[in-house]
Amino acid sequence: MVEELLALAADRPAGVDRFGLRTTVSAGSQWLRLNVRVAGLALTGKWVTPREVARGYDRVAGTYNEAWQRRLRPVTDTFMARLPGGLAGTILDLGCGTGYTTAILAARNPEATIHGVDISAGMLKAAGSAGDSRVKFIQNDMLEYLQSAREGSARMVVSTWALGYSHPAKLIVECHRVLQAGGAFGFMVNYFDTLAPVFRAFQGCMLRFPERVQRAAWPRFPRTWASLESPLRRAGFRIDWHADGREKITPPEGSLLAWLKQTGILAGFDAMLELSGPAAEWFEAELRREAGNIYHHYAAVVAAKP
Repeated sequence: MVEELLALAADRPAGVDRFGLRTTVSAGSQWLRLNVRVAGLALTGKWVTPREVARGYDRVAGTYNEAWQRRLRPVTDTFMARLPGGLAGTILDLGCGTGYTTAILAARNPEATIHGVDISAGMLKAAGSAGDSRVKFIQNDMLEYLQSAREGSARMVVSTWALGYSHPAKLIVECHRVLQAGGAFGFMVNYFDTLAPVFRAFQGCMLRFPERVQRAAWPRFPRTWASLESPLRRAGFRIDWHADGREKITPPEGSLLAWLKQTGILAGFDAMLELSGPAAEWFEAELRREAGNIYHHYAAVVAAKP
């Protein structure tokens, strides 16, 4: 049970040397301390919540586009080009962030009303008014928004880079309910092992500094295509197109941690672990060893409600 509650730290490192633990305390003792710490947090309800993810994105709203979103634009544009255009009715952009895809949807569907939904007030502020009366930005949790929407009220639902922050299986069911017959559902989502060196360094830092762990977390990013395909088919979707992608990420010069704190990659996780002082230095050194091996791993899907 304790290892299940560890969530993000549930994958025990292959060896102590991998994480640089050169202390008089054994690796087993460190692992036990971390198990006890995270289990205690989980059992007392101290989990990373969607609101903490929102606050993480609030903090990076001013830097997100330049530090991270621009890196995603080529693959995002390719995906968006696969979606149907010229639609009328209501189109939902779930986890719309600073509104990049919202603007594309509005331009390609001049007869449609676009609802951009995001939990982060800061990101929505950066999105602005869009200068288009057909576009409405709504601050809300994606799942809560869908659950309150009328059945068959949407012509298309789109989400880029956001589903893993919620409950993908539940969202898929709700998207099917909210879509009208013949409606399209398109999304891109990170796999669990995306940016693996970043999260290996994060896990190692938790192990090295268990006293700095402030929250438990249970990431729901899909592990494999099967973990997406199965709920899509169970919900009743027809899968029209699917591709997995793996894009190399070359970090900028300078501090890797400072860059990550501008991207939103650590949103929510920044509430889980206090990365400052010696912990920040350790994280930086560990990540720098693998800085040339950072890949963004994701799935892209276009489906339809028959």
